[in-house]
Amino acid sequence: MAGSPRAVVVTGMSGAGKSVVTHCFEDLGFRCVDNLPLELIEPLFTHIWQGPGVPWVVVVDVRTHGFTRAFPDLMSRLKVKYPEVRLVFVEATTEAIVRRFSETRRPHPYRKMALAEAVTRERGELEPVRALADEKLDTTGLTPHELRAEVAARFGSTELALPMVVRCESFGFRYGLPPDANLVFDLRFLPNPHFVPELRSLPGDHPEVTAWLEREPEVEATFRRIRDLVEGLLPAYKREQKSYLVVAFGCTGGKHRSVYFADRLASDLSGKGWVVALVHRDRDREG
Repeated sequence: MAGSPRAVVVTGMSGAGKSVVTHCFEDLGFRCVDNLPLELIEPLFTHIWQGPGVPWVVVVDVRTHGFTRAFPDLMSRLKVKYPEVRLVFVEATTEAIVRRFSETRRPHPYRKMALAEAVTRERGELEPVRALADEKLDTTGLTPHELRAEVAARFGSTELALPMVVRCESFGFRYGLPPDANLVFDLRFLPNPHFVPELRSLPGDHPEVTAWLEREPEVEATFRRIRDLVEGLLPAYKREQKSYLVVAFGCTGGKHRSVYFADRLASDLSGKGWVVALVHRDRDREG
């Protein structure tokens, strides 16, 4: 956990992206608690520093009653007692915040005021809080992906960071494409066990079907090419901080060839240290 703080307090402007920032910290392995009453923060910090060393994020803002009045003194006390704690202030331009509230149609905490006026008022009230910040994170113009990369760059990965999961999925084109697939391989050109009477009712991960497919040179050559391609791409997807990568194999009914390929790729990738999930969407369908 070198380079990662024991605890981070996230605050800032409403609509500036604190929720997205919180999700970024969660992906880095932090435990996150949102909108905690101010009187519970110091007891939580006592627990954090007496606990096993898991990093925490506490999100507080103007939703909490008395925040702008009480938080600067509270944060000053915390910094004296826990010098490692870092305060992150999330902000954006007034135009960006107004646009986000207009798009999501969520109410601003100062909902009785015109939106631009509410943002301006909140910005002024939060200036003493902003002055205490160790990090100021301006989300104007950043996509969620870019914001995630910015948080990772500033706070680094931790040993608890969630790994990318590679989901190897088989499916039948007859029943439609998996909607979340990143890479799709059409295997309908390969020899089909469906036309072998004694194999027709058996799935692609059955030993008899597996043995039949492995005797077909075209099947083996195709699998090796696909495996080499996927293995070559995985580091790039991981670098882009994807949480899931779905590699989907399709055949006509999703029972034989696609099952064999998904099963075999999952086994190979798992053996090389990747975190793998295996899904056979249509293997057990009737018909």
